[in-house]
Parts: sequence; structure tokens; C-alpha cells
Amino acid sequence: MLKSKRRWLQERKRDPYFILSKKEGYRSRASYKLKQILDEYKLIRTGDIVLDIGCAPGGWLQVASEAVGETGLVIGVDVKKVENLGLENTKTIVLNVFDEGFVEKVLKESKSRFDAILSDLSPNMSGIYELDHARQIEMVERVIQLSKYLLKIGGSMVIKVFEGEGSDRVYKRVSRLFRFVKRVKPKASRKGSSEFYLVAKFFKGF
Repeated sequence: MLKSKRRWLQERKRDPYFILSKKEGYRSRASYKLKQILDEYKLIRTGDIVLDIGCAPGGWLQVASEAVGETGLVIGVDVKKVENLGLENTKTIVLNVFDEGFVEKVLKESKSRFDAILSDLSPNMSGIYELDHARQIEMVERVIQLSKYLLKIGGSMVIKVFEGEGSDRVYKRVSRLFRFVKRVKPKASRKGSSEFYLVAKFFKGF
């Protein structure tokens, strides 16, 4: 365990996105996954209201904040408290995606449904892939359920999915709710990673 952790730390130090995140002031190398998705699919515009589920440590919040500009708003939700980002157009809430009253608590802060929902949720990894996959898919399906009550008609969603038994089921569920759905693997995703992102646009409602 100690050797594998040491190897992971060494690899991270050589990771170009980790190095770039430190240079450019982003909280996480994962910021570049979202930046690459937004650059290609134009999901967020100036003035939008955006929800970031699973926002800690704040890398996606920083990218979304830049995208919505001074007239927009980003609400970040996580079970962990996010250290102050110093962004006037961003609020964070300590909340579990499975908490009762999630929709009501989030809408109380935003005062409106959202133009886009972002989710980079992952479970605490056990190292047993079947178990980790099942837990992550459960989170994904919860976000899809919540999106029905949180997204504006015509809104967008970006959601991380672990490849596996449940990923096709998730794709079909999202396809029923949006007019455009695509599986995307950003360049910033680590080689060998089982993750991909569903990019969904033009929410139809339900």
C-alpha cells in the first residue's frame, strides 16, 4: 500500500495537468477536463446559473465561475466543506446528494432552476472495481433523478460515469431526457482511467 501511494505521488508530480493546475491556480487537475468539455460543447454562457454536484476541492467551481462571469451564479454542493475560493459569483453548500430535501435546499440558494448541472461525483474507492462501479452508478442515477427538478427546459448536463455494467443503462436514461447526448473522454482524463463523461444538451423535461 505504501509503495503504491509513493508511486502515485511520483506520477502526479510528473503529470502535466497537475503541474499546469499549480501554475494557473486551479484547485485540481480535473479543472482541465471541464475546460476541455466546455471549449468544445459550449454548455455554459455568461449569466448562466450552474450547479456543481461533488464540487470539492473546487476546481470545477473555478472553471464554471469563469464561464458564467460576473452576472452568473455557481452553486457548489459537496459532503466536504470547500475552502473559500474568493469568488463573488459562487456559493457552496455542505450537502449529500442523497439527503432528503436536496432539491429544496439547493433551489433556496439559487432562487431559480439551473441552466447547467455538473457532476464529477465518485465514491470513496474500495479498490474492488465492481463495488466502486455500482456505487458510482448509484450516484449518477441520483443526479439524473434530481436533474428533472433542477434543470431548466433546454438546459445542459455534464456527468462523470464509470465504464461498466451500468453505464449503458445510464446512457439510455439520459437520452430520454435530452435531445443531444454524447460520451466524451477529455484529454485530461488519465490514461487507463475507466471514467468517461456524458455531455447532454437541450433538456426536454419529463
